Amino acid sequence: MSSENIFPPYNLRCEYTSNPLGIDIYKPRFSWVLRHKERDITQKAYQIIVATSKELIDKNLGDMWDSGKVESEETFNIVYDGKVLESFTRYYWKVRWWDNKGNVSEYSKPAWFETAFLKDEWTAKWIGGGQLYRKDFVIRKDFKKARLYITGLGYYEAYINGKRVGDRVLDPGWTDYKKKVLYSVYDITSFLRNGKNTIGVILGNGRYIEKYGYGPKKLIAEIRIWYSDDDIEVIGTDQTWKTSDGPIVSDSVYDGEVYDARLEKEGWNEPGYDDNDWKIAELLEAPGGRLVSQATFPVIKVIKKISPVKVSSPKPGVYIYDFGQNFTGWVRLKVSGPRGTRVTMRYSELLYPDGTLNVEPNRSAKATDVYILKGEDIEYYEPHFTYHGFRYVELTGFPGTPSIDTLEARVVHSSVEPIGSIVTSNELINQIHKNIIWGQVSNLMSVPTDCPQRDERMGWMGDAQLSAEEAIYNFWMPSFYEKWIDDMLLAQNEDGSVPDVVPPYWKNYPADPAWGTAFITIPWYLYLYYGDKRILEKIYEGLKKWVDFLHLKSEDYIVKIVKYGDWCPPMHIRSSDTPEELTSTWYFYHDSLLLSKIASILGYEEDSRKYSELAEKIKEAFNKKYLTEDKRGAFYKGKTFEYSQTSNVLPLYFNMPPRDKSDQIFSRLVNDIIVKRSKHLNTGIIGTRFLFDVLANHGKIDLAYEIATQESYPSWGYMIREGATTVWERWEYLVYGGMNSHNHIMFGSIDAWFYKFLGGINIDEKYPGFRRIVLKPNLPLDLKWVHASVNTISGLVEIKTVKRDNVVEVEVNIPVNTKATLYIPKYSIHKSKLYEGETLVYPDKVTEEKIKGIHSIVEQEDVVVVELGSGRYSFCLKEK
Repeated sequence: MSSENIFPPYNLRCEYTSNPLGIDIYKPRFSWVLRHKERDITQKAYQIIVATSKELIDKNLGDMWDSGKVESEETFNIVYDGKVLESFTRYYWKVRWWDNKGNVSEYSKPAWFETAFLKDEWTAKWIGGGQLYRKDFVIRKDFKKARLYITGLGYYEAYINGKRVGDRVLDPGWTDYKKKVLYSVYDITSFLRNGKNTIGVILGNGRYIEKYGYGPKKLIAEIRIWYSDDDIEVIGTDQTWKTSDGPIVSDSVYDGEVYDARLEKEGWNEPGYDDNDWKIAELLEAPGGRLVSQATFPVIKVIKKISPVKVSSPKPGVYIYDFGQNFTGWVRLKVSGPRGTRVTMRYSELLYPDGTLNVEPNRSAKATDVYILKGEDIEYYEPHFTYHGFRYVELTGFPGTPSIDTLEARVVHSSVEPIGSIVTSNELINQIHKNIIWGQVSNLMSVPTDCPQRDERMGWMGDAQLSAEEAIYNFWMPSFYEKWIDDMLLAQNEDGSVPDVVPPYWKNYPADPAWGTAFITIPWYLYLYYGDKRILEKIYEGLKKWVDFLHLKSEDYIVKIVKYGDWCPPMHIRSSDTPEELTSTWYFYHDSLLLSKIASILGYEEDSRKYSELAEKIKEAFNKKYLTEDKRGAFYKGKTFEYSQTSNVLPLYFNMPPRDKSDQIFSRLVNDIIVKRSKHLNTGIIGTRFLFDVLANHGKIDLAYEIATQESYPSWGYMIREGATTVWERWEYLVYGGMNSHNHIMFGSIDAWFYKFLGGINIDEKYPGFRRIVLKPNLPLDLKWVHASVNTISGLVEIKTVKRDNVVEVEVNIPVNTKATLYIPKYSIHKSKLYEGETLVYPDKVTEEKIKGIHSIVEQEDVVVVELGSGRYSFCLKEK
């Protein structure tokens, strides 16, 4: 039975999780979002079809897989269960669904996915020996399609017949190349022509350098051409390829690029070029890692362009371009001048008071691009194999006087899809959110990095785990994090330890437990927010090894691995008041508790009991060692007599204190914040992540809001007052020396708190993937309204809350196939009267005939709780 109220599924996604420890078994997983005109609708069944051709899928025929009508409410992570998929094949798929009234939708519009190497089928060889590579080939008959499978270490750019292939930059993504190498697939059908063709490739260093145990640069590429007569031709890298030096004199992730346009070889990547003086490419050893397709991974791209807002000249011949925003990428230079003119561009986040460039945040990274002119009319240049974190660019050596359009910036980062939005009546909150967004994307460069400007830019696990929930609220992160979790698995030692940075370009083993927890925390978030149980299954044994390693490194359940602790509290790099053993042991408890939950979810009940009992022993040991009291009551000890906010926030977060001590401990925390700190925090990156949740969950959301909106030191508002457009590494405004990155994401964890506690969008842990939604908005103090939305894996969750006088208005959108519990705050309202639209729904009894989708309404002391089915609702709460 069909109905005009039911729509075909949309936003179809096909993703897959590779197995970094063995041969890929390509098992795509399908997800979709539902639409319906009516409220309170759930999916009762679905049908997926997968076909080998557009013609078959258009006829609703699935020759690879027809699931039939499957009775299920699941709309995401449906694993392919059809015939064995073949390499190098495009498959088409559709889905339709039945609602809870028995209506069936039309099939969705067709989507497709394409396989690459599903087996060890590479015929190409790894080659090297130069910077530029080329190969001529001839196509003598009609062809249907062509693909290029390619990777170059550390980076590459590919050209076919003189045209750049694809829009990816800084490709491939970073990995431990001895264990995994990512390759890309390009559809080059439109690039080729009958007759003569040429492929050209440029190689750059990237991370594939001797310093990290790699090198020399190398390339593997394979063109596959499918002819109209069904013949297939394979053209792979081998010793028929030619190589030469090129115009890139040097390139470095940290130091920048030197490009001498006089060394360009005009037409080198086109047919007809004379390459007689080029040498034969060398055959090189493979790097060691398995070749893995980047598939659905969000590759690095140029995302947008930015024009400078100001140009100044603090000294003769020195020009400072201000782009008004700290970000990652590079600039494009437009120049005309004599041959051999050397134009230099230096990048940094800061200026000195005299207006000159301050490169101290870069430490030893030179962050400098140099272009040497060839002396032709107008020349354009932008670097190929480097990136910078910057707001300002110093231009020197320019022939003549530059204009404001001489430089134009390119914003560059992993192409994660934005899915979240939060806007409030408080402009400071909005600016903090904006700064965090810029800081987050600046540190998504195929791995989650700590900073984009200095001689570091590593995949620090601590920074990433603290900001992961924020990233998930703002961006579509499954494929990005799955790749990084694979990297973690590959980096894990036999003893269960993991490093502080992944990929482990720095061999920092073992990780501080507050850093190593990323190994379990981020997969847990993927399960909660995307309903992906497979990621837990894949890494389960690794998680056990990690927790067992922490157990081995503990004495009486107190972990003795201490490295960083509550990093970067006010006035310090390392905490002066929070014991590192305390944070390490707390994360041992955190990970054991989480592992117990994961074991239960996966059906390993014996393991679940084991790690639950372990967590209980850790809690007992933690309280025995750190819980104390004086005449003012109980509290958790710091390093000295100095009170530590973090030492008390962490156990309060997990309700670790004995019941008769909890109120005393919380009161001491509040007293320290209000009386001693004048409503400011005194926490590093770990304490800050949990402080706001603890205050809000213990009834002090107004205080949490006051801390978040401070404009004096230490606070996010102080950063903004001092000109920040991203989030700093330190609470302090440091211009001269020291550890002073002005673009770090680790203090961006508060953005998740904005979404959860102000916007009110929360998951129900029992129903991962937003199948059940908890909407609990708050408008503390002067906050008049907040509007939040997230395009979840189940669909758009949206809520707008407004308060004025004795009225609270709440508009919500609940996706089809989900349910929600809405908590409407009463504020000064004593006896409630609730309307949905123009209809009074409380205190009158709600009936199905009266307001569809409202299942129940219960008035409590501070809130009115409404149970809802899917749909859009508009509530108005007034005094009775």
